[in-house]
Amino acid sequence: MTTLKLHPDARERLRRHLQPALEVMAQETLIFLREKLNQPGSGVHHPGLPNPSSNPGEYPARQSGALLACLGTAQLTDGFWVVGALNSVASVPVEAWALEFPEPPTSPVNRATPYGARPWLSKAHGDPELHARIRAALNTLQ
Repeated sequence: MTTLKLHPDARERLRRHLQPALEVMAQETLIFLREKLNQPGSGVHHPGLPNPSSNPGEYPARQSGALLACLGTAQLTDGFWVVGALNSVASVPVEAWALEFPEPPTSPVNRATPYGARPWLSKAHGDPELHARIRAALNTLQ
């Protein structure tokens, strides 16, 4: 059996090399979310709202701007980054959670209609456009 012996400072070297990539990924994701959540939808324009609502499958349409205002990034102590609606940026509106997870009966957003939820963060997680943009941004590091 062969045993792999790592350099004593392998963990620190790996962290030093990964941090720029993690930061680029976080920043690109933030830019992407700000773009997607700052658009009108292609659905019905309800009275009293500034923009048409989104249709199922679209990112939520910008209405009050509260969700957009709380988007940010933060580096955690272990070197990882978080991206999304952060109270450290601005107060996160209840809609941020309710758009993503409308199922609990206490949800402030009623999605019992056939129109469904508007999950924005999980949609971004699987969005091929975001993946391509992250790859392109990472290529600039090399």
